[in-house]
Amino acid sequence: MLNINLHHLTVVNAIEKEGSMTRAAEKLFISQSALSHHIQELEKKIGAKVFDRRNKKLHLTPIGRKMLDSAGVVLAELQKLEQDIQSLKNGDSGTIHISTECYTTYNWLPRLIQKYQQRFPLVNVKIRDGATREPLSGLRNGTLDVALVNRPAKQPLHHHTAVKYTPVFQDELVVIMSKQNPLSKQRVIRPQDFREQTLISYDVDDKDNDLIENMLKPHKAEPEKVIKMPLTEVILEMVRLNLGITVLAKWLTAPLLNGDLKMLPLKDDFSKRSWCLVTLPDQSRLQKEFIGFMVKELRNRP
Repeated sequence: MLNINLHHLTVVNAIEKEGSMTRAAEKLFISQSALSHHIQELEKKIGAKVFDRRNKKLHLTPIGRKMLDSAGVVLAELQKLEQDIQSLKNGDSGTIHISTECYTTYNWLPRLIQKYQQRFPLVNVKIRDGATREPLSGLRNGTLDVALVNRPAKQPLHHHTAVKYTPVFQDELVVIMSKQNPLSKQRVIRPQDFREQTLISYDVDDKDNDLIENMLKPHKAEPEKVIKMPLTEVILEMVRLNLGITVLAKWLTAPLLNGDLKMLPLKDDFSKRSWCLVTLPDQSRLQKEFIGFMVKELRNRP
């Protein structure tokens, strides 16, 4: 293997770019004799001439030209590396891994991340759906940088040294049904009203359905049937056709409703939720700026 180092490439590049040994030496802040020594050392190492002197001027040999081409690539990559490292140190670029413990967020979270990346194109945000059910574990084992979690609105946040909570917003779950459904005549919906209904929910494992596990089962009010669908729009269309009822976030659902649908409040503490962004206590600058963006966008949501 040729014993060529970065300094050799820098010297060749400087001589060709500056057009003379004198100017190249000045550019590199070394003496002309030192520059000549570096060229002689390089030619000795590779066993071939890099420059020919003709009419008191230096001309690259074919080997020198090849070396110059490679020098341009290597030096450009090193300059880019230096800029990338500085951007990482400044928090201007990098990667953020985020997940959420609520599947319904995947209907709006990607759009918000897209808006963030339009504003900060050097930052790569990746949604790790594999950490959905245990995002706090992902923070601890290093697979996540930020977790979006929700808690019952009345449940206080227990701050401790392991994680840092940043409250973002509160929302409300509501029940959506067709106006043909008898429940649409009521003013509010209670857990027991689900007993003889078909529930149309997101396509998640039964054990991960928070509505059933945390509200309906404790009230012994499990629905007669559960239909699982992947998309909010499909769920609402099925509800419009009176094939069942669903429970969705009010602020996300209200703009999608039409004259065939009715939205009613859910009379249960489960319906009021507080959302928080969670990180490890020592937040990087990149994480702080991402959280600041998320807080601003979500608190100003429609």
